[in-house]
Amino acid sequence: MAKSLCVGIAVAGLLIASTRVLAADAQKLHAMGSVPCSWNVPIQDKNHNLDVPATIRLLRANHFTCYVQPIEEKPPMSFDDFKRLLPAAQASGIDIWPVLIPHTEGYSLPYREDFVGWMKELARLSLKYSAIRGVNIDDTDAGGNDKLFTRSYLCQIYHTKQAINPRLLFIPTIYDLDSPEAERLSGCVDGVWLWWTNVEQNNGLRAFLRDGEVVARGRFPVYAGVYAHSTSWHKEGGPTPKILRQSTTLGCTYSDGVVVWQLPLTVDENPMLQVEEEFVAGGPSPLAGECGKD
Repeated sequence: MAKSLCVGIAVAGLLIASTRVLAADAQKLHAMGSVPCSWNVPIQDKNHNLDVPATIRLLRANHFTCYVQPIEEKPPMSFDDFKRLLPAAQASGIDIWPVLIPHTEGYSLPYREDFVGWMKELARLSLKYSAIRGVNIDDTDAGGNDKLFTRSYLCQIYHTKQAINPRLLFIPTIYDLDSPEAERLSGCVDGVWLWWTNVEQNNGLRAFLRDGEVVARGRFPVYAGVYAHSTSWHKEGGPTPKILRQSTTLGCTYSDGVVVWQLPLTVDENPMLQVEEEFVAGGPSPLAGECGKD
C-alpha cells in the first residue's frame, strides 16, 4: 500500500513536472505572440523623439500586441526613447523587443558592443517592466559578425540574463541556419529570428523555414523575419502586398511566429499595413490570431 502510494506520488510529480516543461516550451514557442510582431517605421514627435502616445495608440488601433524597437545612437531610437516607451507598453499589454546593433549597422548607445553589459542592463530593467519580452541582437551571422558572436560569447550573453531574469528571452537575428550554425547557438539562445532576404519573391521560403525547423531539431524555436519594405542592401525593389501576404502566411504556418520589418502605421490606406491586419485577431485570414505553429 505504502509502495503504491509512493509510486502514485512519483508519477504525479512527473506529470506536474512534464506539464511545467510543456508550459515553458509553449511560452517560448509563442514568444512573438499569435499575431505578427510589428517592427515599425518609428513615429516621431515635433522634436524628433519617439512619439510614445502615438506609437501605443496606433499599435492598439491596429491590434498588434508585439512591437520591435531598435536602440541606436540618437532619437527616435535612443535608449532614452526606449525607456520612455516601457511604462506605456506595460500599461497597454504590448510586448516590447529591443534590438541591439553591432558595428556593421551602427551602434547602440551607451554600451555599444558590450553586449554582456547591455544584457545586464536590459535584464534588470525587465524585472521592473515585464513588457520587455526578450532581447534581439541584429545580424549576428552577417558582415563578419560571426567572428564577434562566437559560441562562447553568445553563451556568456545568455547566461548573463539567465542569472538576472530567466523569463527574459535572448533571440538573435540570423540569415542562414545549417547544422554548424545550430550547434553554435544551441543551449545559448531562446530562439532565432531567421530572415528571408529575397524581398521580391517567395520561391523557396517554405523549404527555407521547414529546413530551419529540421536543423534546429526542437532545440530552439525559429521565427520568420519578413520585409514590408525595400532595404539598404536592396533599394531597387521591394515586396508587393501579394508577396507580403504570402510570406506572412508561410511564416505563420511553418515557423513559430513572424516579425515584420518596416511596417508603416501612420499612412492611411497603406496596402502593406492592410495585409498584416488580415493576420491579427479578428482578421479575415484563416491564420488570424493563430500565427505560429503549435
